[in-house]
Parts: sequence; structure tokens; C-alpha cells
Amino acid sequence: MKRLSMVQLLNSKVFLLSSVLQIGDSREITARSNVLAVQRQYELFYGGEGEVGFPVLTKPIPKLDVPASVRTYRLNESPVLSVRSVYLIAASTASVVHIGSTSTISGETRIKHIRQLADSIAPTPKTAIRITKDG
Repeated sequence: MKRLSMVQLLNSKVFLLSSVLQIGDSREITARSNVLAVQRQYELFYGGEGEVGFPVLTKPIPKLDVPASVRTYRLNESPVLSVRSVYLIAASTASVVHIGSTSTISGETRIKHIRQLADSIAPTPKTAIRITKDG
């Protein structure tokens, strides 16, 4: 038996980067996000930096092998799932906020964060900084 989900108030501030707010039933939700963040002590941009294929963003993620059949027993004493209010500050980077029922939710986030700091003895930035692939 499916249940009816009722929420009187949903207060949310921010949804970012492939986040999903689903109100109502769904068959499948897929949220994906790839992020390359370069943070530098000085504001410099050397064109083409996002074109490097970092392994963390491209390698296949192994899938969990789950048995095809799982025996479950549910006792829903009420056909309604009722919540007075939900307060959510933020949802980011392929997250899912779902009010309702679904069969499958799949989420994937891949982040490569690079921090580049200038040498402590040099008052100005170097003329060239190279971003390379890492294993």
C-alpha cells in the first residue's frame, strides 16, 4: 500500500548544483554533479584550465552488488504520513529532498578542489602555475 505524504510547511533557503526538490511521487530521480574548483591566493586565470581530464571526475564508480530479492514486511498503520513543517537551510551538489514516494534515487557528486598559494617569501604571484592530472 502506498502512503500519502502531507507537509503543511516547507521552508527552504537555497538549492544549488543539481539538487532536486521533488514534491509528489516519482518513479526515478537522478542527480549528478561534477565540480572543478580552483582557489588561488591571487586572482589569476590561465585559459583552458577546466579542459584537463582529472581521474576523480572521469573514472567509473563501482556499483554495489545488491541481491535481486529482499524480503520485507511493512505495517503502515495509517495511510497518511503527516509532518507539520520542514525547515531546510540548503541543499547542494546532487542532493535530493523528496516529499512523496519513489522507486529509485541515484545521486553522484564528484569534486576536485585545487588550492594554489603563493610562496610565502614572494610578494607577487609567480608568472605561471600549471595544473596537472593526479592519480
